[in-house]
Amino acid sequence: MPVRSFFPLTRFCGVLMVCAALVPFCFAHDWNYEETHSDSHEFAARGTVHVNIGVGDLHIRRGDEGKIVLRYTIKSHRESNLKNANVDFDVHGSDAYLGFHAHSGANTQFDVELEVPANTNLDLHQKVGDIRVEDVEGDKDLELGVGDIRVTHERSTYKLVRAEAGIGDVNGSAYGATSGWLGKTLKYHGEGKYELRAHVGVGDITLEGK
Repeated sequence: MPVRSFFPLTRFCGVLMVCAALVPFCFAHDWNYEETHSDSHEFAARGTVHVNIGVGDLHIRRGDEGKIVLRYTIKSHRESNLKNANVDFDVHGSDAYLGFHAHSGANTQFDVELEVPANTNLDLHQKVGDIRVEDVEGDKDLELGVGDIRVTHERSTYKLVRAEAGIGDVNGSAYGATSGWLGKTLKYHGEGKYELRAHVGVGDITLEGK
């Protein structure tokens, strides 16, 4: 049977190349230098938060209404990498933009905790690490290269859920069965008003909520 019947060969090779390039970051746990910072901005409900991060763990949860609270720790083997790393945190109307930047090739990780209003749309793009979203109502577009995605929220709030793991599994029994062989895909149509789209190249996606 042709390989394309299960998983496109070009996509498989592409995912493996990304994984091989990024795996060294995943095992660098003995950091020599760390710095923790915090910041906050006023932000109205029903806005959209856009996040771009290279390597690290991202945890987003429901916080106080009317503002975004950011706490993050930069970790690296070299002190100079901490000084060269920078974070952009800008709010323009109903959109908030957070970008976490390290010098190309620098072995640097950002561990991020973000509190947002209860009703907030999320647009997240991350290369390596874990994404965890807890009790945040709104549309979600989650894109991760290597790692795991976990979302906790009530199933009844969604009209569309599409979760896909290139190499990995999708866990969400409340949303129905998955399809696929090497990777898994879950599709769900409900009576809510929000959309959840999640994709991971290598890793697992877990959807929690009744």
